[in-house]
Amino acid sequence: MQSSNESKVLNTICVCLVLLAGITRLAGRRTGWFSYNSIILALFTAAAAIWIFRLQKRLLQSEIRKKLILAAFMMIFWMAIRTLKYEFLPAEHFTARYAWYLYYLPMLFIPLLMFLSVLAIGRPQNKPVSHGWYLLFLPALLILFGILTNDLHQTAFRFRYGLALWNDDSSISRGFVYYAAMIWVALLCIAVLAVVFARCAVPARRKKIWVPLLPLLLGAVYTVCTVMNESNLLTNMLKVPEIGCVTFAAFMECLITLQLFPTNDNYGAFWNASSIGAGIMDKDDVLRYRSEKSCSVTPEQVRQAQTETVLLKEDNISLQSHAVHGGYGYWIRDISEINRLNKELEDLGNMTAEENAMLEAENKMKEDRIRIEEQNKLYDDMAGGVKKQLDSLEEILAAPPQEEAAFRQTMRYACILMAYIKRHSNLLLLSHKENRSAAEELRLAISESLHYAGEYGILVHGSYRADGFLPGEEILCAYELFEASLEAAIPGTDAVLVVLDASERGLSLHININAPGEFLPESFMQEKVNALYGTLRIEKDQETESIFLTFPAGGDGV
Repeated sequence: MQSSNESKVLNTICVCLVLLAGITRLAGRRTGWFSYNSIILALFTAAAAIWIFRLQKRLLQSEIRKKLILAAFMMIFWMAIRTLKYEFLPAEHFTARYAWYLYYLPMLFIPLLMFLSVLAIGRPQNKPVSHGWYLLFLPALLILFGILTNDLHQTAFRFRYGLALWNDDSSISRGFVYYAAMIWVALLCIAVLAVVFARCAVPARRKKIWVPLLPLLLGAVYTVCTVMNESNLLTNMLKVPEIGCVTFAAFMECLITLQLFPTNDNYGAFWNASSIGAGIMDKDDVLRYRSEKSCSVTPEQVRQAQTETVLLKEDNISLQSHAVHGGYGYWIRDISEINRLNKELEDLGNMTAEENAMLEAENKMKEDRIRIEEQNKLYDDMAGGVKKQLDSLEEILAAPPQEEAAFRQTMRYACILMAYIKRHSNLLLLSHKENRSAAEELRLAISESLHYAGEYGILVHGSYRADGFLPGEEILCAYELFEASLEAAIPGTDAVLVVLDASERGLSLHININAPGEFLPESFMQEKVNALYGTLRIEKDQETESIFLTFPAGGDGV
């Protein structure tokens, strides 16, 4: 899922605010007509406020959201204490020195918050980061305490000419507390990169993992220029607090954009692009989402459709709805073809006067009947293939748990069933149209089911290679076997691995399930697989179930 237009616009505004702050510094230093530090503070505060607003709205995991928002407020504090030091405190006064010491509060804790945030990459939302990692706050606090009490021991900064002349850069030398702070920041940055690279397991995302390195490269270039005391446009526009804030925010925003953190960005566009005619209405009768295939409905019609079918547009559209958490979901179905056929049948029943007209009507009725029978057979096959899942879903929706946690887990399981119903019906339709279907459709079906299994709390991983076309019956058989093994394993299993290799050379599916709730019998689906000239092997021990399905090239699935 790509970033929404709102995210792109607001990110662009933040970049413009940062650039405007740099231009303000250049203009203020060149002309000397105004004090630019307060203006820069206002611009950075506005950019941070926009980012905080977007974090609050997009990030799904509250643990990550709180850490990043806290880091954003530390960025504002960093800029504010810098402005206070240069604009409002006497240069030689001890309060200015302590303001300088306070720079190290965000410098020490922003990388730590960044590290604790990236630890959540790849973890289910119901499994927070271990509390043991929070012990890292202790060394950070110890280093900060050493810097804030530097006047007593001068082990962070030594003032050769005394505290009265602390503001003279030539009189300052660094001590071991300062170097401990720098090593602390460097180690955390290295740990952040290591965690991001290690946990970015999805190949499509790993190809773009270089994107978050761009802001880090900017920070590295700035650091080199600063160490070498080189003056250029970058070092003149942005100072250390500003480049630190920009580097951190840009790095984390890149991780969010790459979907390494679960987000709800652009869900509205995803819903609008849906191929079904449906919508969602909240309890205040406000239509929140409506797909492009849906027609206009009123809140009264949505409520009425819960108990009876509501007909729209001259009775050619049927409307049905169902109460969901927080409101109502509704969907529409085009019955104009059924109405047309019924009308033709009614008219043909009255055309008994002439034999030719009767024969013509009879022939047309036969054609329509054949087409309807084929459609009914297809609908029956679709309903029969997912009857077990439909019955389970009906039981869930009829009596959902009242307790919040159990309700959420039950709804996650319902999503697994819904994904299978949707994908199985789609595969059956494709198989009905043509004898061969794209192997990519099987990959998409398994991938979506694994996604919802992951949301259920199972550690899932899928490795796929799917190209070309295969017999539709082989694809349906493989997906039915996968769903049967997944449903049998829940509840109980904590990890599912799927390896799919499907091409013109044949189909191979390997499913490995750790500690399944139930094991499939060894004879499961053997007759169906053998009829398609495939092989199915189910191996199991006390903890693991391994399923191997193979269809060779040229199998009798056509």
